[in-house]
Amino acid sequence: MIRLAACFAWAAVSLWAASTAAVIKSQHDLTATGTGTVRSAATDVCIFCHAPHNVTNTINVLWNQSLSTQTYTTYASSTYSSGAETPSAGSSKLCLSCHDGTVAVGLTYAYGQIATTGSLTTQDVLGTNLNTSHPVSMTPKDDGGLASSLFANPASTKDPAVKLVAGKVECTTCHDPHVQNNDTAMQMFLVRSNANGALCLACHDPSRAQPNPLNAWTTGSHNTSTTTPGVGSYTSVAANGCSSCHLAHNNAAVPRNVRKAEEADCSPCHSSPALQNVMGDFAKTYAHPTTTISGAHDPAESLPLNNTRHSECADCHNPHTVYAQTATVLPPTAQNSIAGTSGYDSTGPVVPAVNAYQVCYKCHADSSNKPYSATYNTYGRTATRYPSPLPAACTGTTPCPTQPPLPPDQFNIRLKFTATIGHNITGSFTQTIASPALLPYMLNVDNTTSNLNRPLTPTTILYCSDCHNSNTARTSNGTGPSGPHGSTFRHLLERDLLQDSGSGQTGGGTGATLCGKCHNLTTVRGTSPHGDHNGYGCTSCHDPHGVIGGNPAANRAMMNYDTQVALKSGTYQGYAWIASANRGYCWTTCHGDNHNGRSY
Repeated sequence: MIRLAACFAWAAVSLWAASTAAVIKSQHDLTATGTGTVRSAATDVCIFCHAPHNVTNTINVLWNQSLSTQTYTTYASSTYSSGAETPSAGSSKLCLSCHDGTVAVGLTYAYGQIATTGSLTTQDVLGTNLNTSHPVSMTPKDDGGLASSLFANPASTKDPAVKLVAGKVECTTCHDPHVQNNDTAMQMFLVRSNANGALCLACHDPSRAQPNPLNAWTTGSHNTSTTTPGVGSYTSVAANGCSSCHLAHNNAAVPRNVRKAEEADCSPCHSSPALQNVMGDFAKTYAHPTTTISGAHDPAESLPLNNTRHSECADCHNPHTVYAQTATVLPPTAQNSIAGTSGYDSTGPVVPAVNAYQVCYKCHADSSNKPYSATYNTYGRTATRYPSPLPAACTGTTPCPTQPPLPPDQFNIRLKFTATIGHNITGSFTQTIASPALLPYMLNVDNTTSNLNRPLTPTTILYCSDCHNSNTARTSNGTGPSGPHGSTFRHLLERDLLQDSGSGQTGGGTGATLCGKCHNLTTVRGTSPHGDHNGYGCTSCHDPHGVIGGNPAANRAMMNYDTQVALKSGTYQGYAWIASANRGYCWTTCHGDNHNGRSY
């Protein structure tokens, strides 16, 4: 028994010696030999935290530093489910007795105030508002993205070096106050290196199935990128892992511990041409209002967006799951750049979005406040249309019933794309009438087809971003970022629609360059009635999104006049009725000429 007791005593002394050796000359060494900003004339490195006698009797580590009596503001966010658990008596209270900045360093139970010089750095003072730091004294609650082992009995993380304290996440879960250099890059008393986010991944588990927001992190771009970041302690975005975007303590933008608010968290990397200068696209004349609307986005917001429509980076991109597009993906399937992002459809929220258009539908479908504001027309003139078709019996010689009113939501793109006549974005209908003068392949912005494998047929399904795209998009043989971030052309279009904001006439007399991406405009202009309308944009007569309530008889080829161009004639405002593939009737006034049931 004596021999066994001696072994235990030797082991305790060895552990003490190892811990003491690691503390010496670290930032927790407050003697003259320490490397931190606080110094003293003391020669015993341990006495600032521990003493053998006359210490507080509430904690079992012979604790010597006076504890803070502060009340803390605890971590909270709309996606945090573990509740407010304040560090009132847990092990985190020990760390906060120095790091909340309210108790003098060296104010001990056993020796009174030990005189020190210097003070903690700003980043080492957490303050009493712990909402700016990772939650502590917290019992994990399952949100679908945490390791299942955290909810086992006994609870544990996935990494033996990362330990819970009485089932809770405390400061010592991530930090070893006795060893500064387990992570040589960060030197922040971590229990292990956090290279590649290893410390975070001890609790946060990307391997769990959807709707886990971290699902696919392992193969995602931010976990594999070798690009040198503008932030963090490591040499690449991949090595930085979670710390490329998040800070565990004293983050500037709460909640979720992001380094900076909204798009500012993305801009350090995505302002670089090497990573596709998305921020440069936002500075173009026409851009999604990502940099001009702040404070509206919340990951837990209900869909569709109503009161405050907005387009922060995270509305369209899930930074944990995005990855580079390599293999060909065909519409309507969501591209890799928006993988894992929430969406919306007629059935409600879709998490994650399966199809690309569902991401757009979060704002451009059933939202109640479209257009967004009076400044909406800065994106280009918004067409106004009467989509209800004429009855089949209504001809140039047959009286027609009173024209129905405008539909209640003519800007609802979902209703347009689920009509029986329109561009096929959803893949929900088959065009039964051959589209005029289709090119064999969709053109790039430079009129080539060099990097496209998308033949055009009457059944071709399109992406919204085939039209609404950067004018320098890589997906269209350009050099810049792809997607509707910004463009030099109205309505965030990849090519110019050439539709002036007032009259609806076009500049240059070429009609619509955008439509020439898929249609041979030379052939189109040689057929009636197109040849008689050169110089007017295609959207003066055609609704490119689709016709709400339309049908092939009344709205062939998406015929649905822009009533700001094709004015009222008699009873009717901008109506067209197609009698056959080659003949139809118009009710409108153009060029001052009344077309009251005129046939062509």
